Amino acid sequence: MKKSRVANVVMAALVVLTTNGCSLFAPKSETVSVNSEPQGAQVYVNNTLKGTTPCSVSVPCREANIIVKKDGYNTQVYTIGHSLGTCGILDIVGTVMFLVPVFGLLSDGAYTLDQHTIHAPLTKKAAGE
Repeated sequence: MKKSRVANVVMAALVVLTTNGCSLFAPKSETVSVNSEPQGAQVYVNNTLKGTTPCSVSVPCREANIIVKKDGYNTQVYTIGHSLGTCGILDIVGTVMFLVPVFGLLSDGAYTLDQHTIHAPLTKKAAGE
């Protein structure tokens, strides 16, 4: 009798840990495609150089700043927002039943980016800039 009670508690704990808090295990970043006209501009994500257009960059699932710049052209700055993703919604539902999933909402995996493509039309700097 005692063994079956321990087994039931262990099984219940495994179910809770493996079916809730999925945001803790979800990807923490997403891919954003960045292009510019003209091409060959440098792409920065949160002030870190990530590549040259055209390129795909990994962006954290929270709000991110994308900077596209090229010598002789005005710099373009984009802010990509985020919203609650499917895993985050599942964590909210799971939190109502168990308290464990609430920790998933603290993770970047609970969110999804609002934008996955950036096209930056660069304009030439005026003389003397």
